[in-house]
This record gives sequence, C-alpha cells and structure tokens, in this order.
Amino acid sequence: MHVLPGTLPPPLQVLQQVADKHNNSISNVASRWVLQRPAVPAVILGARNALHVPDHTQLFSFSLDADDLAAIQQVLDAGPQPKGDCYSWERGGVF
Repeated sequence: MHVLPGTLPPPLQVLQQVADKHNNSISNVASRWVLQRPAVPAVILGARNALHVPDHTQLFSFSLDADDLAAIQQVLDAGPQPKGDCYSWERGGVF
C-alpha cells in the first residue's frame, strides 16, 4: 500500500519509505525492526483474516540495513519520550 506523501504522521512516513525501498508493508518493517533488536527472539503477529497471511510471510524476505535503522531511530528520537521507568505509565504516570 502506498499513500500520498504528507498524509501519514512522521513515524509512519519513515516506515513507508523503508517499506517502499524493500517492496514490503509498513507492518512488516515494524515487525522486522522489533526482530532485529537485541534479545528479541520473536514477534506475535495477528491476522484479521486470511488475506493478511501472505503479507506476513514476506517478513523474512528482507532485513533492515544501517540506513533503515538510522532513519527509524531518528524519527523515534524526535518523538515524545517516556518520563519515568517502564512501569510509570501503568501506575497512572504520564508518558
């Protein structure tokens, strides 16, 4: 799926650019990013219906290179950051 430039928020714009580069979907780029994180052995994927399964199989057809990872990290760093430890939000804190 390709959308008009500027119609997605910045994080999704970056993921779309990476997805286009690898001829893949935004969801597969996001899942691949998680899988390429240290100490992450798996992701749990969900399919609303059988039409999503062929896309999921493409998750292992590519890897993110250093440029992809840098672009994703740059947009993540520019966004809001957590204020506190990982449990703060669950205890009613602010994100």
